Amino acid sequence: MVAPNPRVLVISSVSGGGKTTLVRELLRLHPDLHVAITATSRPPRGDELDGRDYFFLSNEEFRRRVESGDFLEHAHVHGNLYGIPAGPVQAMLDQGRSVVLNIDFQGMRTVRRALGNQVSTFFLLPPDTATWEERLRNRKTDSEESIRGRLEQGRAELKTAAEFDYKIVNDDLDRATAEFSAILHQLGAVAGK
Repeated sequence: MVAPNPRVLVISSVSGGGKTTLVRELLRLHPDLHVAITATSRPPRGDELDGRDYFFLSNEEFRRRVESGDFLEHAHVHGNLYGIPAGPVQAMLDQGRSVVLNIDFQGMRTVRRALGNQVSTFFLLPPDTATWEERLRNRKTDSEESIRGRLEQGRAELKTAAEFDYKIVNDDLDRATAEFSAILHQLGAVAGK
């Protein structure tokens, strides 16, 4: 399926804001969407697989690829390197498919500078601080120190929400997904009505 107006759809949020869950729902509703796989220098968590969840690279390989210009954007986040390989994103756009980028506000700024009006940006807001902290703790993937760091960084990230085209409160997954989906249809970023 080809979207009438293929877009790069940047989704950002605080760590624990529900990006991954929301994107999973959007893919279920819109199989014509493609999610760009992020490369990272961090080790896999749980059942994450290379090439499915992330491209897991060593620090050396990641830096070599940065120097080669292989990334649309890249950043150092929470002690690890993350980046979006440019080639697969362009390939999907060339096929008429919109591409979702699950990146932070720094990456959004870089992608917006690089691709201009092909980009629509979304910030997923947690409903409140208590729910956000509970989501981080329930993941059981981070130490207490890491959780405190993510909360501190997240408070700074929340201040950047005004820079995004659309803000969606993730208080209820079905409602947030429906709101996001309606915007995608309005933009012509997905096939169908």
